[in-house]
Amino acid sequence: MKVRAPGRVNIIGEHTDYNDGFVLPFAIDRYIEVEAKPSSRFILTSKLYGQTLEVVKHRRTGNWTDYIMGVVWALEESGYRVEPFEMVVDSTLPTGAGLSSSAALEVASAVAIIKMMGYKIDPMDLVHLCVKAEREFVGVRCGIMDQFTAVFAKKDHAILLDTMTLKYEYVPLNLDDHEFVLIDSNVKHELSASEYNRRRQECEMVLKSLNKKSFRELSENDLASLDPILRRRAKHVISENKRVLKMVDALKKGNMFLSGCFLYESHASLRDLYEVSCEEIDFIVGFLKGRVGIIGARIVGGGFGGSVLVLARKGYIQFSFEELSKEYKKYFKREIKMLHVNSSDGVLKLIAPESSSVI
Repeated sequence: MKVRAPGRVNIIGEHTDYNDGFVLPFAIDRYIEVEAKPSSRFILTSKLYGQTLEVVKHRRTGNWTDYIMGVVWALEESGYRVEPFEMVVDSTLPTGAGLSSSAALEVASAVAIIKMMGYKIDPMDLVHLCVKAEREFVGVRCGIMDQFTAVFAKKDHAILLDTMTLKYEYVPLNLDDHEFVLIDSNVKHELSASEYNRRRQECEMVLKSLNKKSFRELSENDLASLDPILRRRAKHVISENKRVLKMVDALKKGNMFLSGCFLYESHASLRDLYEVSCEEIDFIVGFLKGRVGIIGARIVGGGFGGSVLVLARKGYIQFSFEELSKEYKKYFKREIKMLHVNSSDGVLKLIAPESSSVI
């Protein structure tokens, strides 16, 4: 049983998905593909890493296999019995680039296992199951955006998702003579996972301090009594939620200039208020800002490395990228990569074009 699930780019709405906020992701045409078959043991092979590992059910190993075995654990926690299997994992999706390779692996693995075992599952239950695997087995307190996008994405559209109510709307990506491009910084700082969890804790502390259940109940006028660090975190979440809705309106109206402004604003907020950027990423965004044909740019993903999302006029990014690549290598002794990506369907339509309410 072969299944592939897409990575994603979040246009705007960073670190809002675990704060009952709005996000605006779209799936990309880069995938994690898995093939599973019954076996007497759990044998997992990664073509990307050139590894074949035997693993023990419900035992963490601290590597890429945890995302698969986390799904096994979450399935059994939900009442599905999972027999041993062999699984081969392949990828066209860069890891560590902020493009949600972990969620794509979880979703692809879950669907492959479910179909191999002959079970059926509601797509929303699939999303929650994969989120549970990452939060409680892998130990990363992620939001729901990445897994939701890998399941429900629709080609040529972004998804405006309200992570508090899980109501969503498909927003057409009518970019005309513009395009989204990703620049992979080729860096992922080690503190990313620990600092990600710290940001979640800080946001929880904001709500506890102000005796509120959700950031949706707050405005910037409510933050004066907070510790300066917590105030910065809260300001980012509140302002970023507003930017998501403004971005949706700008995209619907085809206003690329405003869309680019919101990307730059988002990056500044992530850099200065949420403090999840890094020197390499800031260099890329700063270099591109104001250059001919570049409309907007910001860090995407959890932070501390990964990729920059660029909105540019078609055909213009190459001129800036060549010079940027030279300067980046001069300062950081690293190569950067440019990824041209198109939108993609989620796993539902990839495995069944007509799709249905049950996998």
